[in-house]
Amino acid sequence: MAKLSEEDLVQLEENAALMFSVKEIAIIIGCQLAELTYLVTEESSPEYTYFNRGRLKAEASVRKSIYDLAQNGSSPAQSQFLELIENAKLDDAL
Repeated sequence: MAKLSEEDLVQLEENAALMFSVKEIAIIIGCQLAELTYLVTEESSPEYTYFNRGRLKAEASVRKSIYDLAQNGSSPAQSQFLELIENAKLDDAL
């Protein structure tokens, strides 16, 4: 199974951050869906790291926006952020 080039890995991360599906990313970078699916689920592969880093960076950006809005007094954002805190506490307890 061929590994992605450095350029393709960067595209993988960027498109994962934009929440494209693995199928859509396979089309964008021009590789077989089954191959990419395997690579992004194999924890020891660079593809796994790039894909998940892209998703997590996007999530972090949204969480930062929620945090900023909550700090500025947005009641819905405060509720969302409190929910994030509770979920984090539950995750940490496991």
